[in-house]
Amino acid sequence: MNQYSTAVAGGTTPSDLFIRDVPDWTDKLQRTDVPLQKMFGSEGPPSMPMLKAEWGWGSPDPYSTTITEAIVGAGDTTITVADGSYFQVGDRFLIDSEELRCTGISGNDLTVTRGYAGTTAAAHSDNAAVYIMGPAVVESADDADSPFTQGEVDFNYHQIMSFTWSLSARADKVPTYEHRNANRFNAELKKKMEYTAPVRLELTYLLGQRALGTASSPSAMGGLRQSSYITTRNNLSSAILTETDLMDGLQTVHDRVGPSLMPDTVVCSPLTKRIISSWYNDTRRSDMSDDKAKVNWTSVETDFGTIKLVSHYLMSTVANDKLYVINPKDFKKRPLATGFGWNTGEYATQGWHRRGYLRYDGTLLAPYCDARLEIYGYSTTKADYSGLS
Repeated sequence: MNQYSTAVAGGTTPSDLFIRDVPDWTDKLQRTDVPLQKMFGSEGPPSMPMLKAEWGWGSPDPYSTTITEAIVGAGDTTITVADGSYFQVGDRFLIDSEELRCTGISGNDLTVTRGYAGTTAAAHSDNAAVYIMGPAVVESADDADSPFTQGEVDFNYHQIMSFTWSLSARADKVPTYEHRNANRFNAELKKKMEYTAPVRLELTYLLGQRALGTASSPSAMGGLRQSSYITTRNNLSSAILTETDLMDGLQTVHDRVGPSLMPDTVVCSPLTKRIISSWYNDTRRSDMSDDKAKVNWTSVETDFGTIKLVSHYLMSTVANDKLYVINPKDFKKRPLATGFGWNTGEYATQGWHRRGYLRYDGTLLAPYCDARLEIYGYSTTKADYSGLS
């Protein structure tokens, strides 16, 4: 029995029994590409699955610190530094233009010889920089213990992502304007695999912060926003973004890691890419034979290497005032274990319907935190930039 089982007065056929001809059906209009996932590397599952993915790196012994109390008198022979474990007895170090030599260490307090090596003892302000040059050892004296620095470890949690859909047997078989050949179950699987899951994962890489799971709360992976994954983060506090800001940030990273680990890709919103291009548009030259104009730049050669410019459409809405300078291949997508990458299947059901799933359990590895730069908080008002106005 259905609503059309009785006779229809006048012999008319209800209009909703007809399938209209809609031949020009577009698969989708909105973008669903995923630039980060295309650039990031991949890594196979670990030999021993762990709920926390960890990575580590060695650290050289530090050569600089600061004093934490002002040195007022030229005769003061005890000074306090931020970390006394950086020093050994005999170390020479420089504060402003005065050289000092360490003769004793008690926690963060150093006993020192003032005005060493012919320099003049002077007053020094709180937080003045200290540069450690290394020990000057008295002949035949016993060697002092040197400091040693252990490496560091960072981590990310794994995250389970699961997408499901359910259709009755009728809904799966009845054609629609979007699915003329029916089979809506497989069509929905394709949509989840090609569009929904990749975009949601891309947003996780852009916005996610890691979270430890509990019995009632799931674990979550961190992405570029995770504070420890990028050491150098510069806040411009609503000022305009300038070439100097970018170069200063790159110099900071270069001073930390050197040329071999320098990042090579700027990832930013389309507006930010236009801002960067506008810095150099005045250097273009054309003549009467030119028949087209080029106003975009795809890379910039700097003193710190060539930097590729990649615009990311999702950042227009979620991170318009941010740019990241990264080595994309340093990031690795990794499943929890063998068989825990993206997989799909169908649940057993008791009724005449189908329920499918697409799921994943994995994380993002993000070593080399010192080799990255974030600049954020800059103005996104186009009128503030002469090259865009």
